[in-house]
Amino acid sequence: MKLLASVVFGLGLLMATTAHADTVTQTVYEGTIGKSPVVVELRSATVKGKTVYIGQYYYTRYRTLISLKASGTALTFQEHPGCFVGPDCPVTGTLTLKPASAGLTGTWTARGKKASLPVTLTKNVTRSLTSTLSLTQPGDLYAVDDTLNQGRGELARNDPFRARRVNQNNVYGPEISAGQIAYRTVTDKATGVHYLQLTRHPDPAVLAKVNATLDIERFFRVENALDCLSQTGFVGAGTTGGFEDFSDKVVYVSSSLMAVESAGSTYCGGAHPSNSWGITMYDLKRGGYLNADQLLNLYVTPPGWAPGDERPETPAFQKLKAKLSPQSPWFVGDRSIPECLADDVGYDYQTSFNDKGLVFSRSDLPHVMGACMGIYYVVPYAELKALWRPEAKAYFSGL
Repeated sequence: MKLLASVVFGLGLLMATTAHADTVTQTVYEGTIGKSPVVVELRSATVKGKTVYIGQYYYTRYRTLISLKASGTALTFQEHPGCFVGPDCPVTGTLTLKPASAGLTGTWTARGKKASLPVTLTKNVTRSLTSTLSLTQPGDLYAVDDTLNQGRGELARNDPFRARRVNQNNVYGPEISAGQIAYRTVTDKATGVHYLQLTRHPDPAVLAKVNATLDIERFFRVENALDCLSQTGFVGAGTTGGFEDFSDKVVYVSSSLMAVESAGSTYCGGAHPSNSWGITMYDLKRGGYLNADQLLNLYVTPPGWAPGDERPETPAFQKLKAKLSPQSPWFVGDRSIPECLADDVGYDYQTSFNDKGLVFSRSDLPHVMGACMGIYYVVPYAELKALWRPEAKAYFSGL
C-alpha cells in the first residue's frame, strides 16, 4: 500500500554499490503547474560529494501520486504516474526546475510535445531524515521511511508531504454529545474515507492529544485509499480499496475513556481481501491510546522487557481466564461456528471495556478465520476486584 516507500527506480542515479548517506533532506513545495495547484516533494542526499534527487508530487484536485525520477541533470525529472519506475512504466512528462528566491521555477513538458507549462513552486518546509541504510539506488531515499519505527498512520501524520495529502477537503458530520465529551465523524470528500474526531473535552490539551491519536487511523485509511487510486495494472488498482466502507461505532464513552469498534474489508490487489474488526480504546484523561493492562494487572513485566516482547499473564488473570467458556454466564459470542469456540483456536483474546465490564474479543484474524472476529465474553466489573491497578480509580468511579 505504501506505494513509493518500496519503489525501485531502476538503474541510473546512484552508481556506487555501498554508498551511505548520513542525511536525507526532504523539501516540500506548494505551487502550480500551469494554473493547476500542486504539492511537490523532493528528496536529496549527498553521495560521494554529489547531490542526488528523487521526488513525487500530486495535483491537489486529484491527489494521486506521480513519481519523479531524476534524469541525470540536476533538478530535471521524468514523471511516471501510477506506476513503478521501470521498463513497463511510461514517461508522461518532464519537469525541469531551477532555484528561485522563494523556491523553484521551471517548466513541465508533456512527452512528445514541444509546448511547455510554467512551473512555480514555493518552499513550504524542509526537514532532515537520518539514514541508517547504505544507498544503492534512488529508492533508498524513500526506504529510509521504513526505518523510522513509526506505526500505522504515524508516518502520514508526521510527514509534511503526506500530511497535506491526507488532510484536505474534509466534511464534518453532526456533533454527538456524551456529557462533557462530544465527537463527530470527519470524512475525506474525495475518497469517502472517514473516522472520528473529538469536538469537546474539558481539557483543551487532552482534546488535542486524543485527536492527534484519532488522526493516525484516519490518515492511514485515507493514504491507503489514495495510494490504491494512484496505481494501475492490476485488479483493485484505481479504486479506493474499500477503505471508505469501514464502519466505526463508539461502543463506550465516559469522561475518562472512549472505545471505538471498527470493521471493514479492503482490497487493492493480492490473493484476497483484508478483513478487519477490532475495538480501540482512547485515553480521555491523558490523551493517546489506552490498554486494559494499564488499569488491570493482566501481565507480568519481566526485567529487560521491551515493547513487542511477550509477557506472562499474572496468576489473577490466569484464574479469571480459566472461567471463560461458552457455558459461562459471561459468554456473549456466536455459537453457530464451533471452530471459533475450540480450545485450540490458536489466537488469544484482546481486552477492552464497555459499560458492563471487561470485554474479551478476537480481532484482525487471518482471512481464513475472519468469521471468528468479534466479542466473546463480557466479565462484569464486580468480578475484577483482584485485578485493578491503583491507577484505575482515576478512570472508574466507585473502585
